[in-house]
Amino acid sequence: MIRCPVCGSRDIYRPVGGVLGEMYRCKKCGYSGALVIETDDEQDEENKE
Repeated sequence: MIRCPVCGSRDIYRPVGGVLGEMYRCKKCGYSGALVIETDDEQDEENKE
């Protein structure tokens, strides 16, 4: 699972990718860049408790 490095939202998508690398965009805060936070589903469940 990927998250936005600015706001932590999971509402992030990859508008372009390929030879030049991956780029992501956050629908919540508008972040655009190659850096995202990757988490495991287990960690997310532990944080909810």
